[in-house]
Amino acid sequence: MTKKTVRTIFIAVMIWLPLQYGIVGIVGYYHSEPWPAFVFPGFKSVYVYEDSFEIEQSYIEVWTEQGEQSVRLLPQEFFPDLPLSQVPGFMRTHFLTDEEERQFSIQAKRWLHQQAGRAAGLDAAMLDIVLEVNYYSHHPHGLERDSVAEKMRYTINLIDQDEHQRTI
Repeated sequence: MTKKTVRTIFIAVMIWLPLQYGIVGIVGYYHSEPWPAFVFPGFKSVYVYEDSFEIEQSYIEVWTEQGEQSVRLLPQEFFPDLPLSQVPGFMRTHFLTDEEERQFSIQAKRWLHQQAGRAAGLDAAMLDIVLEVNYYSHHPHGLERDSVAEKMRYTINLIDQDEHQRTI
């Protein structure tokens, strides 16, 4: 490449970069910004306080009709077909939202009943979707869980298609 060709490419790039940035700014002003084409994954929130921190954990309790027997499952055990990275988002959008957003069709409840039978190995009558907060602190011998607080418990009745919520 000659010196003149390199200089021409350099000048063209120097003109093109601000021009394309200006075009993106104008398009973003009237519509929405055209980026990002690549979205980084979201990371779980961990709230840190001085020498302690808290982590939210959701799980699913599967109950029999008389409520005599229950099996506690992690969401990834209840929904094994979902990729592990998608399970927190799936739980958040389908089960841990406001009550008016948690309306399940009869088909969805039948599917949940089948999932519960497959995952827990019993004839499920109810599911409890539980969100709890685990509090940990640093000790000389390592991390130790101080306490657990149940933040929300949502019951889905799979038998008579009735549902209700208990919030703590």
